[in-house]
Amino acid sequence: MNKRTLYIGFFLLLVLSSVTSQLFSQTAKAGVDRAKIFIGEQVRLKLAVEGGRAGLRWFTFPDSLNHFEIIKRSKIDTVLNGSTTNYYQTITITSFDSGRWEFPSLFLPGVMQPTPPIAIDVMPVDVSQMQDYNDIKDIIEVTQENDWLIVGMVAVITLLSIAMIWWLFIKKKKVMVERRPAKGTLSPLDWALAELNKLKSQRLDSPLEVKRYYTGLTDISRTFFSRQFSQDSMQQTTDEWMIALQPLAVDNEAKTSFFQVLRLADTVKFAKYLPHSRDNETSVEVIKNMLQKASLLHSSIHSNYQPK
Repeated sequence: MNKRTLYIGFFLLLVLSSVTSQLFSQTAKAGVDRAKIFIGEQVRLKLAVEGGRAGLRWFTFPDSLNHFEIIKRSKIDTVLNGSTTNYYQTITITSFDSGRWEFPSLFLPGVMQPTPPIAIDVMPVDVSQMQDYNDIKDIIEVTQENDWLIVGMVAVITLLSIAMIWWLFIKKKKVMVERRPAKGTLSPLDWALAELNKLKSQRLDSPLEVKRYYTGLTDISRTFFSRQFSQDSMQQTTDEWMIALQPLAVDNEAKTSFFQVLRLADTVKFAKYLPHSRDNETSVEVIKNMLQKASLLHSSIHSNYQPK
């Protein structure tokens, strides 16, 4: 073997070594902040490429894949590390299908190893371990003892209350007679917002009132979608209704929050759990936001419903 052949072989070895070094120096990573969620909850998927070279092509994947929905993508952050650059991005995902699903491996041109698949367990709604919910205790019977002083005070307060309610009713009736809108002029959205505002003003001092409150939220929502889109929402179960609403061209964050309120309402109505007071306050606003966005997708259909 002459020197020329030896030099050529050595040069090719250097080039191959340089290319291999660049390929292996770029490392792709992926991970999630939690591996178990309830239906509709969000997971943050963190993507990273360390030791990236100039002209790096970033990961590409659709907004929906393998039972997962992409809700939000953050901007790609870069951090200089000597002659290379580290790249980072956070993807917010969710799922509406219960089961164990895998977020697939992601391939990146110029990187030898793809990211490993990530398994996420999506569980049905279960509030048995949630601290924000308080079990409703059975009513305990007590022996009634009459105290005539208290009975007299209660009687006076009751009479005063009846007189005040009668006066307020007469006054309110006069105002309604003067300002009652013409029948059939309210759109489904205007009717729903008026009903939600009335519902929001109600006191929630007992479990029965809380149950009626969440029943009212779902009934108003179902009526709106029935009138606005001619849906069969009044006859569908909650799961069937959520599936029917899934293709609606409303942002995923609004739909996810709306679905969570529907799940919460079912829990209150059927599981005998009492939500935290802050959930009661925010549920109305979540539904208002969803109905307002949905109303922009369809021409207004006037409703015969009127605020009572």
